[in-house]
Parts: sequence; C-alpha cells; structure tokens
Amino acid sequence: MAMYSTKDLLFTFNGEHPILTSLNAQHFFKGKGLSATADEYAAGTAQKWIPATKTSGKIWTSDALQGKASNEVQVNVSVWDWNLNTDFCMVNLKLVCNGNGCPTGGAGSRIAGTVATESNQAVNNVTVTIDANITEYPVSVTTPSNGTYEKSVSSGIDYEVTASKGGDYINGVSTLDLVMIQRHILGVETLSSPYKLIAADVDNNGTVSAKDLVELRKLILGIYNELPNNSSWRFPISSQTMNASNPFPYLEKIAISSLDNDMMNQNFVAVKIGDVNGNVTTNVANPTVESRSANTVAMSVAEQTIAAGDVVDIAVTAANFNDVAGFQYTMNLKGASFVGINGGAIGISENNIGVIANDVVTMSYASDRGVTVANDEVLFTITVKADRAVKVSEMLSIGSAVTPAEAYTSDLKVGKVSLEVRTAPATAISLMQNEPNPFKGQTTVSFMMPDAAAATLSVYDVTGKVVSVRNINANKGLNSEVFTREQLGASGVMYYTLKSGDFTATKKMIIIE
Repeated sequence: MAMYSTKDLLFTFNGEHPILTSLNAQHFFKGKGLSATADEYAAGTAQKWIPATKTSGKIWTSDALQGKASNEVQVNVSVWDWNLNTDFCMVNLKLVCNGNGCPTGGAGSRIAGTVATESNQAVNNVTVTIDANITEYPVSVTTPSNGTYEKSVSSGIDYEVTASKGGDYINGVSTLDLVMIQRHILGVETLSSPYKLIAADVDNNGTVSAKDLVELRKLILGIYNELPNNSSWRFPISSQTMNASNPFPYLEKIAISSLDNDMMNQNFVAVKIGDVNGNVTTNVANPTVESRSANTVAMSVAEQTIAAGDVVDIAVTAANFNDVAGFQYTMNLKGASFVGINGGAIGISENNIGVIANDVVTMSYASDRGVTVANDEVLFTITVKADRAVKVSEMLSIGSAVTPAEAYTSDLKVGKVSLEVRTAPATAISLMQNEPNPFKGQTTVSFMMPDAAAATLSVYDVTGKVVSVRNINANKGLNSEVFTREQLGASGVMYYTLKSGDFTATKKMIIIE
C-alpha cells in the first residue's frame, strides 16, 4: 500500500480534477481533466488550477443563491492522490453577493446613519468604516455636508462600524475651553454633558485632569501642531446610555450580528477634542456661535527707548482689567528678542507662553473665576533684549497670527484684548545716552522736553573744539537727532551738550574705526 504525504495530494471542488499532463502549469479545467476557458471560469462553470499550492480556484455567481433563504451553499471539497483515489467532505460556504443581480434570498441590506455633534450639527468629511471577517472588508464611506452615510452590504454577516476624522486640531479650541475645564476640575462649575467630558479628556485616559489643561494649552499656544495621541475627533455611538457625570469608558464601535435587514439609524455623536463650549466651525453646518461681548480687556506699557543690546523689563499694567476669566493673544516683537516673563497681579509664568520664534510669543491665561485688577497695577513683566535701538511703541504689539487675540468674562462671553503704549508726560528736560554707543556709521541722540521750546545740541572733541551745533525747535515729549561719522569728522571720544533755557546737560559718545 502506497503512502502519500499531504504535499502529494491535490484539492479541487465537486469531484472534478485538472488535466493530469498539465499539473505544473496554471490552466482552466472542468469535469475530470477536461480543458476549459477563462470565460467559463468567470461564469462559475469551470475551475482554475494553481500549481504552486496544488489546489484549484472557483468563482460562485449570484446564480448559486437563487431560491435559497440564506447566503450559504454546500460545497464539495475533493482530495486526490496521484493515482486519482479520491475522497471529499461537504462544507457550508457563506457567499457575499456584490453588485446588481443579487437574488432576494441572498440580497444585501443597508447600514446607514448620521454623524452630528451633541447640538445636532452635521459633520462632513468623516470616514465611516464597515468591517467584517470576510474578503473585501473593511470598506469606507465619507459623509457629505449633511453628515449622513449609507452602504449596501450582504445579509447574514457580523459587522463592526466605526467613524474617524483627523487633522484641524485647533478648530474650535481656545483659552475659553481651558477656563471651562479648569472650573470643572476645581468643582466650581461642572461640565454639563458626557460629551463635554469626552472633549475635555484631551489625553484620552478616561479622566479629566490638570494634564489635559497642560496638553491643550500647548496646542493653543502653538507649541503643538497636533495633540500627542493624534486624536482630533472622537465618535461615541449615539444609542448607548451615557453617564452624564462619568461617561468613561464609552463605546465607539457599532456591533451588528448576523445582519438580516436594513439598519438605518446607526448614528455617531461627533466630539471635537478640546472644544468644550462646542464652537467648532470647519466642516460643520450651522455651527454654534459663541456669546460675544463688547468689552475690551485693555493692558498698557510705558513708552521708552531701548538701546541696542540692552536687556530691559517691561511692566504690563492694567488699563481695563475687570471680571477677566482668561485671555490669549500672539505677541510680536520688532527689533527685539523675548527673554522671559514674571507674574504680577495675575498668575502668569513660563507655562502660559509659547516661544514660537525669538520675536513671536503666544500667551494663554485662564482663571476659574473673574479677576479684576486696579488700573496701573502690574499684571506681569516681560523681559526683552533689543536687537537695535528701538522704542517700545515700535517694538511691541499683539495680534492673532498664531493664537487669536481674545478675552473672556466670568460668564464666558468672548471679547477683545488690547495692548496700549502709554507715553509718560515729561516733568523735566532729560538728555539720553546716544544709541548705539560706541558707533561706526551713525548714532541717535534723544532728549525729552516737558514743553515745546528752543534747544541747542552741540558736539565737541576732547580739546573742547566744537564740531557740530544744531539749533532745534524741540517738540513736547521725545526728540531725536541723528549724527553720522562723516558729519562729526573724527573718531575717538567726543561729548555732546543740550541747552534749553537754564537747562544744560552733557554726555560722552565714542566713535570707533
């Protein structure tokens, strides 16, 4: 009796076998060793021999399901040895009928639903994925502007449905969300729905904590371009019962067992991560609009002239800082670089800023209550280094280039934020050091006048020889005069004197080669 190993066996369907003289070549066959065509194979009436695996392949068409109550058919799987001794077993094969022409008994069903926010705003560009443990799955569809999806699938199969949407991390996210999350953590005002709690769980660890505040603030400040867990949206299924005070964990997969009819309300709730107040706008129809306030939070700094290379502290004081729960903005420095920040009347630290570049700094401040600070009280102090001689009014401004400039009241209304440069009235004449000093090409001599008046500015060398005299009709406030090396015609140590009325002051300048 001959013995055969499994590698010597041939496997086919329906008691048919390939052409025995062509076992080492791929070919189409039918019956017992009869030649067939590719068209017959495509029509399901022939098989294809695959030499590498010593097996045949077969296509079942929709005709195999005609008259059947389900999409299962019985299949004869035959095994042959080299002497054509054969045996078989019957297996139940579940067929998936795709496209047109599916008979009623094996026809497909529809899985459909809507993706919308908690406030019922439809979300588009959401990828809805339908998966099954069969060939050709998973399949995906993308929601249009009305947030709906629908897909025809085969009946009698188990499915899982999920939704996903990436990118656009900062959409709907601002310091106002930090205010609300901070209030929730401290128990001042808890978040009112399970979906807001899911939005506040920035790091996706099933709790809302200070870590979520830290991660979200970095996104607002522009330190992050995306959240570390690469999550921009989450999609809990709408049919589940949610615990309003603790929704974790929650379901994000719709499980369908042995689909036997249309499933038309397989809906998801779209939750934008970090957007606790629900003002996300992009890809959402009819978005929720924030409550706006006409109030402007005003801060001010004093005008001054900073010499090139000088490191100075600039106090930011309150000008209209009433009932402020938070603010954010982008600070731009022209002709200077950011060095550091120190808190004052409000708790500002390095954690509240993002240094995007030496001359671009973002700020985000949030409090669990409305804060009021008296006018002229120092809110915080920034330290800068001048790259060149520059006035504060020319150097410092705020805008929305990275982090939008806005402020928030204790009742969560959104207003404006401004930074003003305050010019202090001069009480006496003041002569300033020339800038830069020493200098090669040119330098600027500035002086302050309490009132408009005539003045004389003279420059002379170490021997007392006058090299330049300017008679000036000085304005009230800051006045500046530029001198070039060519105008002074010398190098080394020189002196300049300002005279106006009874006032006289002298300072030293140095011209270098």
